[in-house]
Amino acid sequence: MPPDLVDVLMYSALNPAAIAAGYFLGRKADQVQKLALAPFVAGIAGMAFVWLMMRLGLFAPKIRLLVGVFVASGLFGVAWAWLGYVVKGWLDRS
Repeated sequence: MPPDLVDVLMYSALNPAAIAAGYFLGRKADQVQKLALAPFVAGIAGMAFVWLMMRLGLFAPKIRLLVGVFVASGLFGVAWAWLGYVVKGWLDRS
């Protein structure tokens, strides 16, 4: 039985670890090509955060959910990394 898509998207889109990892990786990148690492870092950070919340009892323990969170956090992480890269460019110009 696959995990619920709404749960995967909710845990991924609102995941502070994936947002922070993607954004700060984008801020540190000095070339656009270095943003290719963002999906993996954001996915791992997002999955680790959800796993920790499950272990602490704050989320329902659904282990199958972690794979979907990894993939969706990676996709959202690309957007956050791009935003961090663009913001860095704007701040460097001023």
